[in-house]
Amino acid sequence: MYQDEFKNLPLSDRFMFGEVMRNPGICKLFLEELLQCKIERIVFATKEADLSDTVLGHGIRLDVFLADEHNTHYDIEMQNTSDSIEKRSRYYQSVIDRELLRRSMDYDKLPESFIIFVCNFDYAERGLAKYERVSYYKGTDKEYCDGSHVILLNTKYTDRSGVSDSIAEYLDYIRDNNDAAKFSTALAQEAVDLTRKVRHDPEKEVDFVTFRMALMDERREGREEGREEGREMLCTAVVNGMMTLANALKLSGCTKDEFAAWMNKFHPEYKI
Repeated sequence: MYQDEFKNLPLSDRFMFGEVMRNPGICKLFLEELLQCKIERIVFATKEADLSDTVLGHGIRLDVFLADEHNTHYDIEMQNTSDSIEKRSRYYQSVIDRELLRRSMDYDKLPESFIIFVCNFDYAERGLAKYERVSYYKGTDKEYCDGSHVILLNTKYTDRSGVSDSIAEYLDYIRDNNDAAKFSTALAQEAVDLTRKVRHDPEKEVDFVTFRMALMDERREGREEGREEGREMLCTAVVNGMMTLANALKLSGCTKDEFAAWMNKFHPEYKI
């Protein structure tokens, strides 16, 4: 099952995207074309960097996290679903900032950073190939500059005027997954070549299977955690008199003995 999937894995797949974009050559070229600036050197964080947020108790796994010679940090993510893009970028930024502050401590030392989402959909529904967040002080034309940037790239674009030919062709390849397309730019052709190379690497295939299994385990754990929270909420509602036992049993679909076992776990002092 996984073998057939891997042999045709598109760049839009999160695993493939991470493997390709962690190549220093293509990542540097991508950032230079996107931001229209020269980057001398880039340094990657650990593969699929896990950053934990000790305040909220959550963490994020970044696809491509790196810094340049000016200590500007970049997080590049492949997005195939449009769920909570703004809130997601806000959370990613906050966790990254917390991590960087642990290293530099003072707020004025917080480096400039970019959250870059490569979206396989048109989130803003305006047809632009590139959307960028810009903030201003209300009632003025003065830009609010805190050193953070959010860029959304749109593979479903109809207007490519805001990006270079290289970025446009790169988005075309992600959208169409056409290895036979005749690309005129180095970025798109490099994306094709590296994607093909990953597909034919037996070690990467093993990594891919491991990655898929890890995601499945995370989803199972998440579902179980959600069920556990739901059980606790029902028990607490009964204990606090917000819900009758009969209604709790009806909602949970469990027997009285099963519910009693939950109650004993979460509120052992309460007897049914």
